[in-house]
Amino acid sequence: MSGQADKLLASIPELTTKRDATSLVALRDHDDKRVRKASRKALHTLKTRGVEIPDAAPAGWTVGNSLDELRGEMTAIAIIDTRTIPGAVRFMLSEPDPGSGATLLAGAIGPTDRIIDFSVYHQTDGQRTRMIRDWERRVGDRRVPVAWVKARVRFARDATIAAGFSVPRALDQVLARLGEAPDGRPASFLSETVDLSGEAAFDPDKDIDGLPKKAGVPNWPPMLDLEATLGRAAEIHGDKPQPTEDDARVELLMKSIAGDDEVRDALKGTLSEALADVAIHLWLEGESEPARKLSDMVEALQGKAPETNKWVARLLGFQVASLLRVVQQQQRQEQQRAASRSA
Repeated sequence: MSGQADKLLASIPELTTKRDATSLVALRDHDDKRVRKASRKALHTLKTRGVEIPDAAPAGWTVGNSLDELRGEMTAIAIIDTRTIPGAVRFMLSEPDPGSGATLLAGAIGPTDRIIDFSVYHQTDGQRTRMIRDWERRVGDRRVPVAWVKARVRFARDATIAAGFSVPRALDQVLARLGEAPDGRPASFLSETVDLSGEAAFDPDKDIDGLPKKAGVPNWPPMLDLEATLGRAAEIHGDKPQPTEDDARVELLMKSIAGDDEVRDALKGTLSEALADVAIHLWLEGESEPARKLSDMVEALQGKAPETNKWVARLLGFQVASLLRVVQQQQRQEQQRAASRSA
């Protein structure tokens, strides 16, 4: 009750400014002494200003109505972000609790549908209102379906366990909020709920260099095992000097991935799904054209033989560069450890 009383107490200055004598009369006999005192003082102020004070509040007026108005938006709301952690998707989902406040679920899902972060927070109604206001400044009236976020988290939770990893205890404690486990990985909601047909389509010749950079692909970690692919490329190329022209590198990479089931599965799965998440992120921020183009890329990657698209070599080239960065970093760390041991 004290929480409700605090909200009503905080609302009295606004009711006074609005000259809402009816609402103040309804609070005049409230159970909380502070509310009674503040409302009566406010009524006295209004009376001295010439406002007519009713003898009693209308029968249809309830404290509950006032509280609902004070609490603000009472529907669950969610948002995602693919920039904070390259290659992963962060999510936040705020769901109002009965009476007051809300539960905020926040975490991150890795590129292989592994839960890499999860926390649960309590929000006051004021905190939730400010958060929603901040979100709206960023995404306007665009919304991520709450049911879709819940299904993604639920699926990732089960996938994480199936892969042999544990999940945060906080996630299992709120499992009932997420609903039943989906039959499969939830697909992007863009194609079903958002009309992007008016935006320019993906043009491989024009977009394959700039679009992945727009999506942040160069910053992604290695998402597929390219060891076999690079080995085949070395065999095909032999002892000849390394190609320096882009066309020659693309041709060599295309030859090395031809008929590779692992690469095909990665293109259809991990890489295309990560691009689909970025498309949602861009759409949320009002960048509908690149969102449409990325969605077209995803559709092509999830087709029959994605590795036969020549532009795929450009996409995989970023993964090769990412793998080389990791290898170089490991080598530097090993050199530092060796230097430390010999010191």
